[in-house]
Amino acid sequence: MKKEKLFNILVIAFGIVSVLLFVFIFVFLGRVYPKMVAFAELTTLENDLLTVVGFSLLVIMCFCLLSLLQIVRYIRYAEKVNFLSILLLVSGILTMLFIFADVALLNDIVKQYKNEMTQPEWSMLFPVMGAQAAIILVFLILHLAGLFSKKQLTQITKDNNIFFVVQYVGIICGGMGMAASSLGFFFPKAWDAFMHTVISMVILSLPYALAVFYWLTIKIREKDRQFYDEKQRLDIGRSSFVTLILATTTMVVLFAVNIKQLDGVLSMLWLPLLFFGEIFIFSLGNLYYSNKS
Repeated sequence: MKKEKLFNILVIAFGIVSVLLFVFIFVFLGRVYPKMVAFAELTTLENDLLTVVGFSLLVIMCFCLLSLLQIVRYIRYAEKVNFLSILLLVSGILTMLFIFADVALLNDIVKQYKNEMTQPEWSMLFPVMGAQAAIILVFLILHLAGLFSKKQLTQITKDNNIFFVVQYVGIICGGMGMAASSLGFFFPKAWDAFMHTVISMVILSLPYALAVFYWLTIKIREKDRQFYDEKQRLDIGRSSFVTLILATTTMVVLFAVNIKQLDGVLSMLWLPLLFFGEIFIFSLGNLYYSNKS
């Protein structure tokens, strides 16, 4: 119990700091925005504070990770995975993933400012950060209210709830990965193999990898170490078969449609499309078959 209380205090501390950092970020960016758009010279302090904004986002991301861990633990001891739990889980994952987008947008803005180019990213940065700040504030309020400390069940025989969490996370990461990869077909000349393919795959698959790792850790610690019950084995088998058929069909269609330009942007997109497509279909299939009697 002492460890849990200390962990809760740590999470709340990170939450308070994160809210304060968002206040700082909005005030600071609000001041430098007109100067950067007008290509006015920034002071040495303002340039240094731009770097501080980047580190602030990393602290906020830590709070997102800690909150997600608390949400997953809360779901684990819940009688049933309800809509609110999934909404909080999805919000937390999106908030964390979009922090990488914040960093990328700020990086582009600074580069364009130095080269005296227009900075359209501002129109995306403020709304995205505004939504993130609102979610962070809601999380902090819920932590202070002790929502995630409540346990509906005192003992768990099988962690079926975590199995469902992994599938929901898979749907989110798989869907976002396919959407992000599909942008390469619309902006083929701007697509960079390392940045947009490799780095994006690592970032967008990170929540799913963490969820699977958490599930595996729990299963290994179970006394009987039974990873799946009989119904889950059947559901996973069905989902795997559907994934194989749909993923293979999709790749064949992509190959046929792009037969004359296989060395183009498709050479950088086939792997993330296949990877995230398989995660999305497999996770969706597991949820669909698990909810069928």
